[in-house]
Amino acid sequence: MSRRPFTAGTRNPLNLFTLLTLDLLLEILHRLPVKSLLTLRCVCKSLNSIISDPKFAKDHLRLSQTRHYHLLRCPWNMFLRRKFSLSDFQLRSILSNSPSTIETKIKFPLNTRDIHAHVIDSCDGIIFFRVQYNYKHCNMVAWNPCTRKLKTLPPLNLPGHTLNTLYSVGYDSFTDNYKVIVVACYQHYNSYKFCKTQVKVHTLGSNVWRRIPDFPSENKGVPEGRVGKFVSGAIHWVIKDQDNDSSWVILSLDLGNESYQEILQPDYGVHQRLRYFSLGVCRDCLWVLAHTTTFLNIWVMKDYGNKDSWTKLFSVPFKEFSDNCYAPVLFIYEEDDQVLLDFCGKLYVYNYKNGTVKISGIQNLAFTDFSSNVYVESLVSP
Repeated sequence: MSRRPFTAGTRNPLNLFTLLTLDLLLEILHRLPVKSLLTLRCVCKSLNSIISDPKFAKDHLRLSQTRHYHLLRCPWNMFLRRKFSLSDFQLRSILSNSPSTIETKIKFPLNTRDIHAHVIDSCDGIIFFRVQYNYKHCNMVAWNPCTRKLKTLPPLNLPGHTLNTLYSVGYDSFTDNYKVIVVACYQHYNSYKFCKTQVKVHTLGSNVWRRIPDFPSENKGVPEGRVGKFVSGAIHWVIKDQDNDSSWVILSLDLGNESYQEILQPDYGVHQRLRYFSLGVCRDCLWVLAHTTTFLNIWVMKDYGNKDSWTKLFSVPFKEFSDNCYAPVLFIYEEDDQVLLDFCGKLYVYNYKNGTVKISGIQNLAFTDFSSNVYVESLVSP
C-alpha cells in the first residue's frame, strides 16, 4: 500500500484526512453512497478533484459494496405532454411493499412544456431519453440524475418508411466507453411482411452515428419489444420469424467487435407454441420469460454463452397474469427471493420461494402506459 499521505490543504476543516494515505482514503470513499460523495465534493478542492475524476466514478461503481437502485417512471403518451413528469422510487421499498414508499419527483433539465420524452434505457446510472420537440424533430439525450449532467446526442437520420425503432445502450470494455445502438425496422417491397433492419451505433464523446452491418440475412425477422438487453458486453434482441409465428431467436451484438451471434435457448421441455417471449437482465445474467397458453416460466443463463447453463428459476402463477396482458414484459429486479415484474404497465412483486404475488402500491391509474427503467446511483457522467 502506498504511504503517500493525502493532503487536503491547510484550510481543510477535516484535518483527519491528512493522516490517511491516498489508498486508504480511496478505500473509504469507495464505500460511501453517491449522495454522500456529492456532499464531500464541496468540502475542499482536493476531495472535489478525487471524486470528480472519471476513473474514480467507474471504480466506485465497480467496488461499491452497497448499490442503491431506483425505479424511474414517466407517462408514455404523446397527448400528455404538459403532464410529463419523472417519478423516482427506491426499489427496496417497493419490494417490501411498504405503505410508506416515497415517490420523488425529479426535475428534468429540459423544458417539459415543449417536449415529449420517454425513458429508453439506462446503463451504469446514465439514463437515455428519446425527446421530441413540439411533435417535430427528435433527439436522444443522456442524463445522470445524481450528478445532473446531461449530453445531447447528434441528430439521427433513419431510412424512409421506418415502421419501428429500437434503442439499446451498453458498455464497451475494449474502448472503455458507452455505445448507443439504434435498430430501424423499415418497410421493404411495400409490404409489412417484408421488413429489413438498418443498424447504427453512436459512441459517447463522438459526434457521429456509424452504420454497422445489418442483422444476418438468415434471421428473417425484426426485433420484438422496445429495447435490447445488455449483458456480458453484448446487446440482445428477440427476433420473431416473419414466416413462422412460433419461431423465435435470441440474437446478440458484441459491442467490442460489432459482430452478431445467435444465443441458444433453453430446452423448455414442452412442445407448445410460444405465445410470447421476452428477455431481461438481472445480476449480470440473461433471463428469459417463456409464455405459452399454459405457463409463464422464467429461465436464467448462469454461465453466459453456455446453453447447458440455462436453469429454470421459477414459474409465475399463470392465473394471476394470463387475463391481464397478452404480451408481458420481463422487467426484473431481484432481492430476497423476490422479483419485480411489469405486465402492461402494472407492477407486481412476486416471491418465487413462497409463491405469493403482491400488486405494487405505486400504481397510478391516471395513466395507462408508462416508460419504466431501473437505474443505479452512480457518479458516471455521459
